Formats: sequence, structure tokens, C-alpha cells
Amino acid sequence: MNQLVARLLEIGAVAHDEATLKTALADLAERFEFTGYDYAKLLPGDFYVISNLSPDWLKRSRKLDQEQRHPIIKRAQQSRRAFIWSGAQQDGAMPEDHTFYETASQFGIRSGVTIPIAISNGGISVLSFVSPKKVLRGWQEIDPIAASSAVGQLHARIEQLKVTPSIQESFYLSPKEATYTRWLSLGKTVEDTAKIEDVKYNTVRIALAEARRRYDLCNNTQLVAQAIRRGLI
Repeated sequence: MNQLVARLLEIGAVAHDEATLKTALADLAERFEFTGYDYAKLLPGDFYVISNLSPDWLKRSRKLDQEQRHPIIKRAQQSRRAFIWSGAQQDGAMPEDHTFYETASQFGIRSGVTIPIAISNGGISVLSFVSPKKVLRGWQEIDPIAASSAVGQLHARIEQLKVTPSIQESFYLSPKEATYTRWLSLGKTVEDTAKIEDVKYNTVRIALAEARRRYDLCNNTQLVAQAIRRGLI
């Protein structure tokens, strides 16, 4: 496991473009006899996955996560530490966990190694290497600090390179929401925006609140950041 982490650190340090990074992750997975890799960023209003796994599986996996039936993501959110998992070692698991493993097995996914890290604004990034083996052997020793450092470096590189996601959650703003958010991005307050657009204060406040609610955002600063990142303003 520590050899995989060491090579992962190298990828985060030297990958200079999207193609190099994706190829290096795929080669790393193959080198250690995994089916593939799955990197997910889970942040309110900003969810995406970068992976070489089946697109059908990625969609099913996201649906299970949204339905609170994804035990790997739940464990990652709770522990924030590297761990090994297997569908064959789930004594006392909840019925929804069995649903996940049964679905995953249809895509040749039966076990894996997952490394989650905390990121800004209460979100997490999660890197998993998955395997068709029922149980992974010889992977018990995981240096949690080194593993977290490696994924943290990978996360920074992915953000820097603006890597094209394999799947991404849609993000949209209505024309009014986009207009109000644009004024906020220019340093205007909600009250200023209402005056500029010649509408009531509550009209602007409610429109922005609806946009935040739709993507589970905490404040207008997050809304502006997401709108800029997605090129909507």
C-alpha cells in the first residue's frame, strides 16, 4: 500500500497536463492489479468524478450516493481516513449496503482501497482504487498521513489543471439569478443589487436564497464562486 501511495505522490507532483494525469492514474491502478480508479469531489454545488471506470457504473454510483445508499462514501465522510473495503466482509451491514455491493459486482467491483480527505467549505475529495477480487490481501498497512498527503496533492493538481470530469453535476442559474449573482461578484450588496435592478429587496433575497437552496450552498460567497467557476457570470 505504501508503494502505491509513494507513486501517487509522484503523480501529483509531476503530472503537467490532463492526459498525463489520467494516464498515470490508470497505469498506477493496473500496476497494482486494480480494475481502475475513481476520484470524486463532493462539495455543495460542486460535484464531479474523474475515473476510468464504466460510465454506466459512475451514474449508478452517483444515484446510490444521492439516495444515501453508498456505504463507501458514507464511511469516507465519517472517517476521513484511508480504508480497505469488501462486499464479502460486511457482517451486520444495512440492506442498502448490500444493494450497493450487489450493483457494484455487476460491474466487476467487489473490493477496493479508498482515501478520503477534507477540503474547503466542509467538502471531501475521495480517491478509490477498485478490484474484482472478493477480498484484498496484503493491503492492511496504510500510512494515513502519507495517503492523505498524496490525495491532497492530487486534488490540488486536478484543480490547477481543471481536468475534464467523467461526470459532473449540472449547475444552472435562471436569468434573474445570474444577473443578481453577477452584481454580487462585482462587490455589490443585496440591497445595492435591488436598487440597481429597480426591484424590491426581497425579490433579490428570495431569488438568491432559492439558488443557494438548490445546490445546498451556505452563503452568497459560495454561490458567486460556483457561478464563476462554471462560467455562468
